[in-house]
Amino acid sequence: MSDDQGAVSSAAFRAYMRHFNLSRQEVARVANVRMLTVWKIEQGLPIREEHALAVCAALSHLTGVPFTPLIPVIPADMFLMIQAAQAKEKL
Repeated sequence: MSDDQGAVSSAAFRAYMRHFNLSRQEVARVANVRMLTVWKIEQGLPIREEHALAVCAALSHLTGVPFTPLIPVIPADMFLMIQAAQAKEKL
């Protein structure tokens, strides 16, 4: 994923949040994700796919308007590799 895609996603998300006067806390609560996850979206950083879907659903629920821009996600295989590495560190 290029930095430009993250920048476009970040700008779209910030504009949406500003337009509907939403707070990070409110979105995180309704999406049942950490506030850091919402902050990462604002920065154009990738997050887990299920969190992206939860945030999009929460935004639609809160505003009645779907959020259609893409949110950068961590590829599933990359996420599994990270989990495996963290599990090894704990041993």
